[in-house]
Amino acid sequence: MTGWPHEDIASLNAFYGDPRGGESADRMWEIPNVVYWTPPYPMFYSDGKETPLPRIRVHKKTVQTFTDAFTDVLQTMGHDKIKELHLDVTGGAFCYRLQRNGSSLSVHSWACAIDMDPGHNQFPSHWKPGMIDQTFVEIMKKHGFTWRGEPGDNDPMHFQLARRK
Repeated sequence: MTGWPHEDIASLNAFYGDPRGGESADRMWEIPNVVYWTPPYPMFYSDGKETPLPRIRVHKKTVQTFTDAFTDVLQTMGHDKIKELHLDVTGGAFCYRLQRNGSSLSVHSWACAIDMDPGHNQFPSHWKPGMIDQTFVEIMKKHGFTWRGEPGDNDPMHFQLARRK
């Protein structure tokens, strides 16, 4: 899919629906919109547990793009390189919460973002060599993801299916 919305609340709500429900996501929005995505290679939460995630919760409109992007990562980089570069470690996708140090909802609240290798790409920080691999970044961008580690930004772990500009 192309034509991802801008990351402002009105655009996100118009495209993905309105998740706002108070302390947690509105169940009447969450149930029909947030689905389980099965990654094409084993992925692990950043909590250090050795059990791979069988699936990750994302918005139903993003499933094919997640599948296409991560399949491209697997085909381009291979299992060994993915593991070496920690591209099998995620901080998660759907999480109904406020932005860190902010008062508005995080893009994760619409289930259209994923954090990769947060242990080596902490927020807030500017990307530098040794952080998230640039081949991975280019693959994700090719598939429509916006990367929050671009020069001048401060969240190199974060990839979202919502535009910033």
